[in-house]
Amino acid sequence: MDDAAAPSQLDIQEFLRPLLFGLAEEDLHTLAEAAVPLSLSAGAIICQEGEPGNAVFVVVDGEVEVLKHMDDGTERHLHYTGPGEFFGEMAILEESARTATVRANKPSTILRIDREPFLTVLGRSPSLGIRLMVRLTARLRDSDQQAIAELQKANTELTQALQRLERLDRTKSDFIQVAAHELRTPVAALQGYAQMMQGNPTVQETPNLQALVEGIVSSTERLHRIFNSILDTSRVMSGELQIRRSPVSLALVIRGVQVEFARALERRNIAFEMKGLEELPLYPGDPEMLYKVFYHLVNNAVKYTPDGGRITVSGRTVNVNGAECIELAVEDTGVGIASQDVDLLFEKFYRTGEVALHSSSTTEFKGGGPGLGLAISQGIVAAHGGRIWAESAGYDEETCPGSKFFVQLPLPETEQNKQ
Repeated sequence: MDDAAAPSQLDIQEFLRPLLFGLAEEDLHTLAEAAVPLSLSAGAIICQEGEPGNAVFVVVDGEVEVLKHMDDGTERHLHYTGPGEFFGEMAILEESARTATVRANKPSTILRIDREPFLTVLGRSPSLGIRLMVRLTARLRDSDQQAIAELQKANTELTQALQRLERLDRTKSDFIQVAAHELRTPVAALQGYAQMMQGNPTVQETPNLQALVEGIVSSTERLHRIFNSILDTSRVMSGELQIRRSPVSLALVIRGVQVEFARALERRNIAFEMKGLEELPLYPGDPEMLYKVFYHLVNNAVKYTPDGGRITVSGRTVNVNGAECIELAVEDTGVGIASQDVDLLFEKFYRTGEVALHSSSTTEFKGGGPGLGLAISQGIVAAHGGRIWAESAGYDEETCPGSKFFVQLPLPETEQNKQ
């Protein structure tokens, strides 16, 4: 910044007089004597954010811009200040560093008044304090209006972006659902033909053919399960999951899941225990949907439990905020869950650790899979009005701290009264 061709002391005093109306002549003269006129070119920095507040400024002509430096290195415009406006006084009043940067937006002339004479006059002149308070209040009001306008604009943009994302999500869900339906149909037909071939005498009498057909049946069954999982996920995402309630024995549901995994459990020498399930009351829920919940939870336990481990499914009734609930827990002696993964487990396609993507079976240790089971389970439990969560001491393939998945299903009042 450069000194301007200095106007006379009388010119400065007369310039300040209407701006500081009511100020005593002695005080007005003191400020005029302390004021230093400065001529600035466009882009010149007047005061920098973070610097000590050692002066107050008044715009004589031109325009200055007040801006804030953001953490990402960008600049955020706050407001413009024109002739007759003061700036820089807040840092002096608060005895703090400057909170914004001010630069000339166009060729400008300003007056600089150092801290000491400004505070001397302010200390003996209530009029100056009132003037500054009025100006600061107006500035705060303008800043509030600008902030509100920017927030409204940002909210509108966010709303529009959310609507676009929702449309894309619906389009994606529709595509997934249609694709899964279209693919499931020929796979179901292929599965049927393969099962018919299994019963063919020629196939049964030819070991090589029998092995080939069993491979086809196994693969088509796996594909069928994947397509069903995709469709279930699509229904959960779209809110189209329909719950058809009837009295359900959760003990029978868990036994059915045990039978489903019996061969895998035996092959990998994993013990399966049930505790307290027989004592549970009948639960009014959708038996098919609840079966899927515990199928996925047990499948998850089998997948992450090393050979020779143990899976325990236990049940009890608990009181939650004055309401009776059935609580079931699926506990394993597997590799556990890292703390950063616990809150993400129920997201679609999320898996912990390094999964064997090319595994031929989802029941192998860390076997592959689409990563939809827990998301489906959460959607089904939520549709029943319940909650599901996981607990684990951490992830460790050496010590195998294990994990525990909880499902709470609220009992209706009529069931509570029977207990």
